[in-house]
Amino acid sequence: MAKKQIKKSYHHGHLRDALINAALKLIEKKGVKGLTLREIAKHAKVSHSAPYRHFKDKADLLTAVAVEGFETLVKETHKRFETVSGDPLSRFRESGLAYIDFAIAHPSHFRVMFGLGENRQQTPPALKKASGESFRILLDSIMACQEKTYIKAGDPMELALCAWSIVHGFATLYIEGYIKKYDYEGNQRLKEMITDNLYLGLHIKP
Repeated sequence: MAKKQIKKSYHHGHLRDALINAALKLIEKKGVKGLTLREIAKHAKVSHSAPYRHFKDKADLLTAVAVEGFETLVKETHKRFETVSGDPLSRFRESGLAYIDFAIAHPSHFRVMFGLGENRQQTPPALKKASGESFRILLDSIMACQEKTYIKAGDPMELALCAWSIVHGFATLYIEGYIKKYDYEGNQRLKEMITDNLYLGLHIKP
């Protein structure tokens, strides 16, 4: 009697998610370097040719991971906005905290989102759109704060790049283990310290 097929089959739509999840688990264990579609398929328990139903190559799959990451970041940031007042300064601060919390909660997504540098000159439209929406949240917060004179005048794009660099740097240092693992309360204090000092650097001096 023929052996039963042990490879899993997925209904249309589920295979793609299964491959993305398998990639994320492997990235968490070993990083992106050396990752192959065959290895991802094996981890997802599907045939080695199955990934090609949705992705033309590994870069295409990693792009999907990055897009999912940016979309999740946008959703989680908007959820955080619902917990604070409509004051633009509160939203500006919360956008920074949401960014750091996302990186800590989704380190594999975060690494892929900003680890496609070799393909950055040919950014796929879906990735460009998703990353642009994420950055737009920060840019809009900066401009809203400028309108209320909470933040100094100037090119909002330049100020947004400065703000992004600070929170991104902290998030990267944290998930890569360069910052000691304090308890949760300590971590929260550190995150708030970053966003509070960020505002102090951008606010209008009396």
